[in-house]
Amino acid sequence: KIDSNIGLLENLSVLDLSGNLLQNISSDLSTMTDLIELDLSRNNISGSISDELSAMTNLGKLNLTYNDLTGISSSIVALKKLYSFEIYHNENMGWIPVEVIDRLQNLLTKDKKKISEKLRSLVTNSDQDYFVRSMPNQAFEWIVNQSSTFVLDEKSFTHQYCLSVLYFNSNGKYWSNKTNWLESRDECDWYGVQCPNDDVVELKLANNNVSGTVALSGDCLGKLNLFDLSQNSIQKIDSNIGLLENLTVLDLSGNKLENIPSQLGLLTKLSFLWLHENPNLAGRIPSEVADVMMRNDKINASETILSNVPVSRSTIFEYGTSQFRAFNDILYRYRMQQDEISLSSTDLVYRYILGTLYFATNGDRWELNNKWLTPANHCTWKIKDAEDFEFGVSCNTDDEVTKLDLYNNNVDGTLPKELGDLRKLTYLDLDVNSLRGSIGSEIGQLTNLEA
Repeated sequence: KIDSNIGLLENLSVLDLSGNLLQNISSDLSTMTDLIELDLSRNNISGSISDELSAMTNLGKLNLTYNDLTGISSSIVALKKLYSFEIYHNENMGWIPVEVIDRLQNLLTKDKKKISEKLRSLVTNSDQDYFVRSMPNQAFEWIVNQSSTFVLDEKSFTHQYCLSVLYFNSNGKYWSNKTNWLESRDECDWYGVQCPNDDVVELKLANNNVSGTVALSGDCLGKLNLFDLSQNSIQKIDSNIGLLENLTVLDLSGNKLENIPSQLGLLTKLSFLWLHENPNLAGRIPSEVADVMMRNDKINASETILSNVPVSRSTIFEYGTSQFRAFNDILYRYRMQQDEISLSSTDLVYRYILGTLYFATNGDRWELNNKWLTPANHCTWKIKDAEDFEFGVSCNTDDEVTKLDLYNNNVDGTLPKELGDLRKLTYLDLDVNSLRGSIGSEIGQLTNLEA
């Protein structure tokens, strides 16, 4: 905290309070009208930059970098003597008034000012990022240098800036493969970037140690059609992903996502969205994202499932549930293996119910699970042990499940309610496992059980 008596130092011209734990900008500073330099960087200052700073009429240098500021008043432009004003590394900054953006731009060096003007004209709202947020600021510094090294046309300029924002935000220097990223003149030579007709149409960065945040800047990848980020360690997806208006395929499976922005609902052309195997996601899916998933459902899987397994209605669109995972697994396999997989309504319903059992009881750790969830018909999901005893799923001639034997198979977890919809089941053996919790009343619907 800054003591109120600091305002008595009326002849002070330089004040450096950087690298402390200050939480706000004291109004008493505004009385120090002879102050020329003020450094409040690397503190914990939050909230908005006060209007009262505009009273410091002799201020020439103001540094507010590395704080947690959320807003800035246009009154700051009243500081006519300001020749240096830095506010980058304020990640939660809200909308910056245009007058302030203009002032920040005018304080740049000649080369940076030229690049800033170009970016502002080509990439919508990019100036709301690179003046205040750390990674876009790094991307801005990089594109300034890149533009001094290579002559870039407008398309390459915008592509490279936007891709560099992605690179810096998602810890690109640690990617498994970053061949040519930020190095070659042509972004179409960068690993995973595919550009027919010089437009970035596909970004394939699966299983590449991509981590942190997937953030874009503005709308400079407007032609992007496919974005594959599966099997990485991504924690957050920025809301700007909603600007990728031509995106049809988005694979975010197998990550560490903690959020899914509702702005995904803006992607009206999105045909395939995969979110499965993100164990940190929790709670109800935003309705906008659920709508996207329903649009993705080319085989009406959700309608078929919910009409036959109504007990799933409350959980099929809830992150992390075995129902959500089983549903997504069906959509994913249909997209990737549709030439191999049979999905009549019977196949679909039984594949879903058995999938909920698999995910609810850690099927990936079962002793015998070799054929489970493969494209093969669900009636073939069985295997013989060393003594030629058959374990798994058996069916009647109509592919309805009649026998389920998972004896001594490291089945670990709680039985899903969906098991109650295996109405033709006559034999169920789950002996010698690690089942927990209670058995739902739905199990009573298995009226054909004989053993």
